Amino acid sequence: MSNDLIRFSEEDLRLFSAASGDRNPLHLSPQYADRTSYGQRVVFGPLGAIACLGSMPTLGGLRITGLTADFLRPIFLNIDYRVRTEVADGEWVARLYDGSVLVLSLAVKASGFAPDDDAGISSAPFVQRSEAVIRGENEITEGLQVSGRHACDSSALAALALRWKVTAHPSVLAVFSLSSYVVGMELPGRTALFFKLVLELHSPAKRAAEMNYQASVRSFDVRTGQVRMDVSIASGEARVASGEYWAFSRPALPVEEVEAPALVSNGLAGRVALIIGASRGLGAATGRALERNGALVFTLSRSAGSATAGLSEVGDATDPEVLDRMRQRVLAEQGRLDILVCNACPAILPLRLEPNALVRIQEYINRAVMLAAAPLCAFLDLLSDSGGCAVVISSVAAERPVREWPHYVAAKNAVEALARVAPLQYPRISSLIVRPEKLLTEMTNTPMGRRGALPPGQLAVRIADRLGRGLTPGASEILR
Repeated sequence: MSNDLIRFSEEDLRLFSAASGDRNPLHLSPQYADRTSYGQRVVFGPLGAIACLGSMPTLGGLRITGLTADFLRPIFLNIDYRVRTEVADGEWVARLYDGSVLVLSLAVKASGFAPDDDAGISSAPFVQRSEAVIRGENEITEGLQVSGRHACDSSALAALALRWKVTAHPSVLAVFSLSSYVVGMELPGRTALFFKLVLELHSPAKRAAEMNYQASVRSFDVRTGQVRMDVSIASGEARVASGEYWAFSRPALPVEEVEAPALVSNGLAGRVALIIGASRGLGAATGRALERNGALVFTLSRSAGSATAGLSEVGDATDPEVLDRMRQRVLAEQGRLDILVCNACPAILPLRLEPNALVRIQEYINRAVMLAAAPLCAFLDLLSDSGGCAVVISSVAAERPVREWPHYVAAKNAVEALARVAPLQYPRISSLIVRPEKLLTEMTNTPMGRRGALPPGQLAVRIADRLGRGLTPGASEILR
């Protein structure tokens, strides 16, 4: 059994994208990935499989007849993963772990020896698309088919083999690269989450990087977004591989699910509000709900959004200079602040309490707490001057902990503690701690995350209504 440590870098993403032609923004665009439930770029699943393939040096010269890859959890940059490899009865199995958590499994079958050919790699890369196709749920139907020619970038493919010390036939790397392209660029395309590959390899391609592919939808489960596809890969007249791909398609959030419903009252007329983290989801919906109840709303977010565009600022809410700039603008334009909503929070990813996750737990808690602590420190005196209210968005997880979210539970409890202490130090203000159940936002827009999630607009209206009726100065209150 081998037990090796591996880590994926920025250069690995670039190299695999160049080899495969897969330019899905989930892997390459920090701006796009930041707005997904992962909050950061995700390593290509097939790239993870290639890294695992490199942990099987005894495959050199053997004819690979089968590949099964399960992409169980997302893989991220700059994290130490451990790959464990076993060999038994003509099957090599590599498992990639984040601490004790299995994130990828690769099983390889081999029989006999690969033919002694030149394994020539095409020097002319070719892909059908340069941007991932965007498909709606109604477009993915049983029988939908995509096909085309694909040629890997020859130098990038060779560099991949060298980078991960892969001894298997070059056509195996080309098959992984092509598979990533088909799922990430063609079907489902931009919204894809590749989670399983099962292929029978018939014969190595003579020209390892140049192949034709055909994939067709066998089934599509609208409830989960699961797409199951039949795939066939050929090189000239020779069949190279056939089998199945499984992927999830992340559905777009319907506009009505993030819009706040109509006006409830005029209870906030003349009030001035500032929302931290208002570019999307609950923050954006709360901004609209407050406005529709008569408030004037400023916003501060890391990225531009659709809410209150004229009064929005883009910046990091933990940066004192950004907060001071926001403070001066509010004072210059309105001279007061009545409501502060601390909504910003990092993306939640599962973590275990173990050594490999310690740094990430620490970084998450620090970041999540500071996204509330820094604005509170910057604006509580203004709220005190007006007898205003500090609103902190917590979570039901603060009272009902989630097994895989120790960092999130700890952060939300810490943020709630800040909200409780604030009125004790500033007796003229009140604080409202909001503990929502799971909300349907971009941060929860995964097959499992959508289950039981509520539209944020509904909670936003309740927040606006509660603020409109006034809270008790010097006290904190929980809104569930």
